[in-house]
Amino acid sequence: MANEIRGIMIPVTEEKRVLLPNAIIAEVVSYGDLKKIDSTPNWLLGQINWRGYDLPVICYNSLATGQLTKNENIGRVAVIKALGDIDKMPYFAMVVLGVPRLQLVTQGDLQVHEGEDNDSNAIASKVTIQDEMSEIPNIRYIEHVLNLALDA
Repeated sequence: MANEIRGIMIPVTEEKRVLLPNAIIAEVVSYGDLKKIDSTPNWLLGQINWRGYDLPVICYNSLATGQLTKNENIGRVAVIKALGDIDKMPYFAMVVLGVPRLQLVTQGDLQVHEGEDNDSNAIASKVTIQDEMSEIPNIRYIEHVLNLALDA
């Protein structure tokens, strides 16, 4: 169907989902050995090696809320293609709690909550798709703060 977009619904907490376009998800992989990075914010969990790249791993919920999120049940990470300076950081990873699923989105399915307060620059928009609340992350902002944290 020409008027639909393929997205991936990613659970980031028991209650919260983020919606990303399928095109920027490189892969969802098992959570590997995490290499800690000294003196970084609590939302930057460390780095994993994926296909020869050292990828920074973020906890989206901690970044979006400013609160520490317990990540005991980490089983996977979503490898996300960068939109900005791809020479410096072509990919980064986001913690996935649960199983991501394909979400076909049509214009009639998507309700944008424009009046909702977005307390965080990490949230581009809050939406409802078929009665399920979700957040659309601000990927450019996430890349920006990742670069700041890694350069510090």
